[in-house]
Amino acid sequence: MPFTQPQASIFADYEILVNGSSLPGSAQLHITGVTVDEQVNLPTMFALTFGSLDVQEGEVLWLDNSLFSIGNTVEVKLGYRENLATLIIGEITAIEPEFTIDRLPKVMIRGYDRSHRLHRGRHTQTFVQLKDSDIAGQIAQQVGLSSQVEDSGVVHDYILQANQTHMEFLQERAGKINYEVMVEDRNLVFRPTANQDSEIITLTFSDDLLQFYPCMSSASQVNEVKVQGWNPKEKQAIIGRATTGDEGSKMGGEISGAALSQNAFGTAVKTLSDRPIITLAEAEQFAQARFRQLNLELITGEGICRGRTDLRAGKVVQIEGVGRRFSGQYYVTSVLHRYRDSQYQTKFTVRRNAE
Repeated sequence: MPFTQPQASIFADYEILVNGSSLPGSAQLHITGVTVDEQVNLPTMFALTFGSLDVQEGEVLWLDNSLFSIGNTVEVKLGYRENLATLIIGEITAIEPEFTIDRLPKVMIRGYDRSHRLHRGRHTQTFVQLKDSDIAGQIAQQVGLSSQVEDSGVVHDYILQANQTHMEFLQERAGKINYEVMVEDRNLVFRPTANQDSEIITLTFSDDLLQFYPCMSSASQVNEVKVQGWNPKEKQAIIGRATTGDEGSKMGGEISGAALSQNAFGTAVKTLSDRPIITLAEAEQFAQARFRQLNLELITGEGICRGRTDLRAGKVVQIEGVGRRFSGQYYVTSVLHRYRDSQYQTKFTVRRNAE
């Protein structure tokens, strides 16, 4: 949804559905703020703030209403007048009232998408002769979610989930292969970090991009990652490597973080030997994953734009109007959608792996 007029924010609007039904108009009158906070590899959170609540016969309006009970399903839509989009379908997990002597009570209703269920309880189980993508599919089935997984390629002899929440375990596995974990409604997504995708929207400074604070740093850049392991059957050392050229897409840039730092400061190697690696395929996959993760830290940034429901974590955005060095594609790592006082703004953080 392009923004050609600055006054578009005047027409910002929202819709809240609880258990599939629209919020009563009398409840909407008391809403003072709507927030949706989305981050890669973390549960997406929503928060609804209700202010100036009346106290009648010992009950606080809406605070004591069964409409806002723990576990109820909430759908949050934001946007502009007739063009609203769903940002989250989640579940209420917290009710936070605020009582002060000098004003009427207010309450915040907070909840998360269904990935919060993956944080409940700790589990110990083993997986034999399976890929990480197979394991993600199995865990989704265990918690009653459907799954959308992309083949991770390498079969592991033995993997242990050792007294971990499902999300801790999946994030650990995802981190080793440069994957990301998220839940979209009732669907568990396990896929490669999507910084190689084409951009979905363009943000232009002084148009819909209001503030942008990028930082280019060579601090974490290396031109080689080396992973060392040991094969107990063959009694042989295993070494997997990833070097300049293995960074994948340069996101429209000309020179990667690895090459940029090598040209400026010479060779730098990061060696990893603290994880159980028993096959060459595992070592090479882990080396490439860590190399790409480090490259993606070359440029980091945060910004604020006019409210955009199509700006989502895990997507790629094109940023323009900020000079040759910092204009280009960025991978979005977090997005905060905020509606307050009839105004809608989106705050975001991004990363890029090349100049």
